[in-house]
Amino acid sequence: MKGLKKLFLGIMMLLMGAVAFGAEMDLSKVTLKDVNGMSYSFGKDGKPTYVKFWASWCPICLSGLEDIDNLSKEKKDFEVVTVVSPGLVGEKKTEDFKKWYKSLEYKNIKVLLDEKGELSNMLNVRVYPTSVVVNKAGKAEKVLPGHLEKAEIKNYFLLK
Repeated sequence: MKGLKKLFLGIMMLLMGAVAFGAEMDLSKVTLKDVNGMSYSFGKDGKPTYVKFWASWCPICLSGLEDIDNLSKEKKDFEVVTVVSPGLVGEKKTEDFKKWYKSLEYKNIKVLLDEKGELSNMLNVRVYPTSVVVNKAGKAEKVLPGHLEKAEIKNYFLLK
């Protein structure tokens, strides 16, 4: 029982460290390309942004893509983007990922490619999925490991 308690506390410290590490990180100077080759910069449109880090091999991530697609097409006061890291952490290489992703036929999801893992490292992303709340100035306010439901995502932006 003592070992289980230590394991639980260790996991909680790791998760809390991930949340704290992302606070106040300035993403406004980060520019990534999406799967269509278009550049994206955080905070350039003056809207807060929900960011979902995910991987093609993660079943929890894949099960949440339909909600992300639906949320992306809704009229709202925040933007929705997702980030994958082709060629890193077991992810497909860039061209293989693009081909695979296009076969899924999601029409509304903006998928950014963090090919060098710079954004993932900056925010200390250690698990998939991980969500990040970015304010309108492009600063990460919260890093939240694990899956968030559509209603939970909306609540982060309604409270602003």
